[in-house]
Amino acid sequence: MRIWRLEQEYDALIAAVFSGRERQKAEVGERVAGIRAEVREKGERALMDCGRRFDGWTEDYPLRVSGAELASAASAVGSGDVRVLKGMIEQVRLFHHSQKGPARTYRRRGLQVVERPVPVERVLIYVPGGTAAYPSSLIMGAVPAKIAGVKEIYATTPARDGRINPYVAAAALLLGVTAVYRIGGAQAIYAFAFGAGGVPKVDMVVGPGNAYVEEAKRDVFGRVGVDMLAGPSELVVLVTERFPPHILAWDLFSQAEHDEMATVGLFSPSQDELYGLLKSMERLASSNKRREIVERALNAHGFLAHYTKIEDALSAIDLIAPEHLEVIGDEAVAERIRYSGITYVGPHTCVSMGDYAIGTNHVLPTGGAGRFSSGLSVDRFTKRQVLVKIEGSFLRKYGEGAVRLAEIEGLFAHGEAIKARKELPG
Repeated sequence: MRIWRLEQEYDALIAAVFSGRERQKAEVGERVAGIRAEVREKGERALMDCGRRFDGWTEDYPLRVSGAELASAASAVGSGDVRVLKGMIEQVRLFHHSQKGPARTYRRRGLQVVERPVPVERVLIYVPGGTAAYPSSLIMGAVPAKIAGVKEIYATTPARDGRINPYVAAAALLLGVTAVYRIGGAQAIYAFAFGAGGVPKVDMVVGPGNAYVEEAKRDVFGRVGVDMLAGPSELVVLVTERFPPHILAWDLFSQAEHDEMATVGLFSPSQDELYGLLKSMERLASSNKRREIVERALNAHGFLAHYTKIEDALSAIDLIAPEHLEVIGDEAVAERIRYSGITYVGPHTCVSMGDYAIGTNHVLPTGGAGRFSSGLSVDRFTKRQVLVKIEGSFLRKYGEGAVRLAEIEGLFAHGEAIKARKELPG
C-alpha cells in the first residue's frame, strides 16, 4: 500500500480512489450486459447455465429450494449457532422497530392531506455467497422488511456446487421468508426484476453484492425499486492519536477480505504510525485465512494517507463518502463528517461489531452514494400514500392563483379544470 502525503497529493489521492471505482464499473459493465441478454432470451435455462459457469454446478438443480432441502441444510447448524443467529435477529429487530413511522395528517382551513406508509408487496433480498456465507445480510434485509409489513420476502444466494449454505438456510427458516432460490450474481437480479419462468417478478431488490450485482441493480432501477448501490465493501479509518497498529491492521483486513474489489484506507497525522501499520500488516498477513483476497484488495484499492491538518482529512473523507468510517481519537470530529454510510466512533467500536451485534443495518451505500443515500431501514420498504381533500372554500381562496400559474405555463386545460370546479355547490 502506498502512503500519500495528503496536503501535497490531495487531488491525486481523490482521483486515484475515484478512478478505481470507475475501472470497476467499466470492467463489469460489458459482462453484465451479456448476462442480461441471456436471461431475457433464455429465462430459466440461462440461470441454469450461469450456475454451471459460475457456481460449479455439474447438473441442473431446481432454482427454488424446497422446504425439505432447506430443513436438511439447516440441520447441520448446531444449537449454539442457532442461538447466535436468533440473538442477531433480535438485536436487529430491537434497533429497527422504532423506525416504523406513523401516518401524518396535515390540516389547514378547507384542506386535509393524509400521508401514510404503505409497504412494498414483493421484495427480493440478495444474499452474497461465493467465497463466504452471509446469513447476516439475510437478517439485515428480512427483519426491517417484516417490520415494514412486506407480504412476500424472497431470498436468493449463490449455491456452490448447487448446495445451499446451512447458515443461510437456518436464518431463512428462523426469519420465515417466503421462499429461497439458488441463484447468484447479476443473473439473480435480472431474473427477479423481469421474472423468469418460475422465478417471480418482485417490486424491489435489496442487499449487498459484488460489482456485478451492483451494476445489475443500477441497470434495473426504474423497472423495480432498489435499496441503494451497495457494491464492494469500503472502509476508511481516521486516526487522530496513537493507536495499536495491529488492531488497525485487522480492521483493514476485515473489510478487504470481503472482495478483491474492496477499498480500504486510513488517515493518520503520524508517518511513523503509518510505517508501523505497514509492518504490522506484513507480520499478520501470514495468519490471515483469506490472505489472497486481502492482498489483492490492498494492492489494487488500498491507501494510507498522512495529514497535517485535520480539515484536509475531513474534506477528503467527505469526498470519498466511504461505506464505513471509523473515527479513533478525537471523537468530536465524527460529527463534522456528513457523507459516510455509517460512522463508528471510539476505540471499541469496530465495523465487525456493527456487522453482527449492534443491530444497526450493515447494508450501506458504497461508491460515494453516501453523499445522497443512507443505509437500509424500515422506511425503505415503504412508499408514502398521500390522500388529499379540499373544500370549496379552499378552492375559492386559492383557485385564481392556480389558474394564473396554469396560464403562465401554457397549460390551458389545467386552468379550465379548476374553473369548472367553482361551479359546484359547497
